[in-house]
Amino acid sequence: MENNKNILLINGSIRGELGNAGAIVQQAASYLKQKHNVSSSILTLSQLKSSIAGVYDLLNSSSGFFVTTGTYWNSWGSPLQRFLEVMTAFENAPALFGKPVSCAITMDSVGGTDVAARLHFAFAGLGCWSPPCSTIVLSRTGQEAIAASVGKEDDPNEDVWRLSDLEVVLDNLVTATQIKPDWKCWPHGKLSMPEGKWPDTGDLDMDSPKFL
Repeated sequence: MENNKNILLINGSIRGELGNAGAIVQQAASYLKQKHNVSSSILTLSQLKSSIAGVYDLLNSSSGFFVTTGTYWNSWGSPLQRFLEVMTAFENAPALFGKPVSCAITMDSVGGTDVAARLHFAFAGLGCWSPPCSTIVLSRTGQEAIAASVGKEDDPNEDVWRLSDLEVVLDNLVTATQIKPDWKCWPHGKLSMPEGKWPDTGDLDMDSPKFL
């Protein structure tokens, strides 16, 4: 029987489909379909050509969100930063409010856990929530450590995050899409949604308060 859930896979990497994040979203899409019979859509922010309204419609038609990005000087990719800035206009809107979010962060050696924590906080501010075990952080150094100790008795790197741990994150995300609690929303100031194509560069004025 076809599952009517749809997970939006958001690739916030500056390398788009070419980097680690691109490989992660492809594996996530395959796993969701094969294991859960859940459809997914991929939103590659570095290549975004849709209108703002089109992105909102994509968010609105999704049951949950999976976000992935590399780590760049202890922060996420610039395409994801602009995405969050534009999404401020949709804070606690139906497209976001009450929907679960999970993430996978890649890094060379440091910074990824900070990025993951801030990312969950940002999406919580937009109205989303995080299931248990909803994050993995994959590092180049961690993967090299795993490879170096594979097969050893009492492997000291057995609990280092690896790509296969993505399955736990996605399993919990799918479970979370089936939960429909009666969330409440606090008062918040609404901004205007810019019209037209996606503003990947340039000024962005959504009528936020000016006090200087």
